[in-house]
Amino acid sequence: MENNKYTVLHTWLLPLLFVLGCFAANYMAGTLDYRNIVDERSQRDFNAALGMPLVIGFLWLALRILHRRSGQLIADFLVQINQLSQYENHMRALEMKLVRHVVVSASLAISITIGYLSIENLLALDQEIAIVLLNAIAVPFWFFLFLFVMQSASFTRYLYKRLVLPNIEHHFCECKPICDLGCSNVIFSTFMFLLMPLFWLGKEIPVIDILMLFVVMVFMFSVLFLPVFKTLHLMRRHRIRSIISTETEIADLIVNKSDGDSTLVAQELNRLNQQLEDLRQHHCWPKDVTANTKVFAISTGLPCGCLFLTWFLQ
Repeated sequence: MENNKYTVLHTWLLPLLFVLGCFAANYMAGTLDYRNIVDERSQRDFNAALGMPLVIGFLWLALRILHRRSGQLIADFLVQINQLSQYENHMRALEMKLVRHVVVSASLAISITIGYLSIENLLALDQEIAIVLLNAIAVPFWFFLFLFVMQSASFTRYLYKRLVLPNIEHHFCECKPICDLGCSNVIFSTFMFLLMPLFWLGKEIPVIDILMLFVVMVFMFSVLFLPVFKTLHLMRRHRIRSIISTETEIADLIVNKSDGDSTLVAQELNRLNQQLEDLRQHHCWPKDVTANTKVFAISTGLPCGCLFLTWFLQ
């Protein structure tokens, strides 16, 4: 219990402190004080002071949870297929990917921020402290946004190529948690999009912004769901093959049962029948009504909620 409390605290503490620190700094600078909203520019600054720290904190937390869950999932999968000795190699490969993604994300974040400041003529050193603070927060905002997209997409692709494909023929039943991780990434992405309407508070929302948000949502969901669909397809295919193979073994054993020891034949028949029953009862996608309802609500309800918030804030 103490370890669980420490884990939760360790996961939440830094993102939470960062968000609270940004809120406090922005409030003292005046951008997060709603009484200072007098025109469209001050409204935009207020929205940025509110939205950027929340998005940063959420993405930071989502990444920490993603890394923790992925490491645990890889360890559990390798234990089930008796390849735990490969755990360090997988972790090393993922760490190298993380380093590359951090470098790319930092470069893109700095480039986008500098480009935006140049277009808005905000690169001068004599800007108000509130504007300088928002510009500084914009760097981690873009950094975590790019890093989350690259990491969440990279994890599912890596697990599909390095764990699913080499082992699915003999261990397809153990591949289902990898699909669950892909679905979790989609859920995190959906919640991230739910925070985007904060940037439109008190403003008229351009149609182009809504279209761009929709295109990005479709693209991200496609990228994140693709390895899941591929894994489900392979699981179904190998499940059908295993059922056919087991049925063939049972038929051959029944035909040739007179050639062997009756006790051994009976034991083998029981084993094959149990194996066949397990294969038939194994479902690649949950058939439980409650589980499917949750998946449907997450897949459709949250995007619809995002669109509703977009309309409501207009």
